[in-house]
Amino acid sequence: MQYLWPPLFAGFIMAVAAVGLTEYAAMAFPDDRVLRCAIVGFGLLVAAGVLTGTLVWAGGAVSATVIGSLVLALRRHDDLTRAVHHVGLLLLGVLYVGFFIPHVVPLREQPDGWRWALFTVYTAMGCDTGAYFAGRAWGRRKLMPAVSPSKTVEGAIGGLAGAVIIALLARAVFFPRPVAEIVGLALVIAVLAELGDLCESALKRAFGAKDSGWIIPGHGGILDRLDSLLFPFVFVFYYYAMVVRGG
Repeated sequence: MQYLWPPLFAGFIMAVAAVGLTEYAAMAFPDDRVLRCAIVGFGLLVAAGVLTGTLVWAGGAVSATVIGSLVLALRRHDDLTRAVHHVGLLLLGVLYVGFFIPHVVPLREQPDGWRWALFTVYTAMGCDTGAYFAGRAWGRRKLMPAVSPSKTVEGAIGGLAGAVIIALLARAVFFPRPVAEIVGLALVIAVLAELGDLCESALKRAFGAKDSGWIIPGHGGILDRLDSLLFPFVFVFYYYAMVVRGG
């Protein structure tokens, strides 16, 4: 990741965000092309704001999205209840995809940011792997059956353990931070990764979709693959900004 030319990496992440926004829009508004386009357009505006790495631009993009979403939905529907419902779906998609995904770019651009980004990816992957194998081997008690019938409490605990193990291995190889900090970060990342997975499952169930998309054959869409990274990237970026750089 550290060898990618920064503009190329930013462009790649914008493309990923565009695909993710398109997937969400297709699930939320399968019969309304205007609102699908609005989600993608507003989402990319917010993503571009985040990519600048400045609070002013990101905040301005979010503000424009809120105002634009309200105006668009109210103009398209006489039923105010339906209009407000559509505003909520639109804003959720814009922020869930357009705001969260691009945080990896300003994180990577920090001094040693590529190490933090890779640490986040590997730790979240360790959580996914630990949860899968622990769930298969010992899973008995359902975690949130209404959201994801296959996830278990034992799997979630295995995910925490897997995240800590991979985080400590990352520390030995390329991420020389204090052990206590590594373990603390790993646990928070693991919890956020599992929450992201559950939130994606909840969205798909609410929209009646099996997968978020089809772009990755056999694995669904972009959001299916990135669900466990969306929340951790945001957390790690602000942790770095407020604790590491701020301290």
